[in-house]
Amino acid sequence: MNPELMAASAALASLMALTHWAQCVATRAWGDGVQGLARKRAWATALVTLVLQTVTAVAAAGPAAGAALVVSAWMVLGWLLVLGMNQWPAVARRWAMRLGALGCSGCVVALGVVGLRTVG
Repeated sequence: MNPELMAASAALASLMALTHWAQCVATRAWGDGVQGLARKRAWATALVTLVLQTVTAVAAAGPAAGAALVVSAWMVLGWLLVLGMNQWPAVARRWAMRLGALGCSGCVVALGVVGLRTVG
């Protein structure tokens, strides 16, 4: 898997983390924030996704560029998600989850390919 595709997957994975993280707070577009076990699960999903995308970005571009990619993806895609949620809450939520799942899947495949190359 080429580094550009790995970086794109790492950037898209932030949408998965952002949507789960956004469900933890009460907003106009999301409704009331989740409570109890659902809140802990949302935070855990956000943290696991953050680790997954960081490892993938570092494997694709090195430590400095990988960290910069993760931070900028959270900032830019978070901003776009907020804009989308203000205009089209249901559609933005649906597409953010789909694209985030696609990014996480790409990260898992990319790390699997990198792992197989290092073993073989």
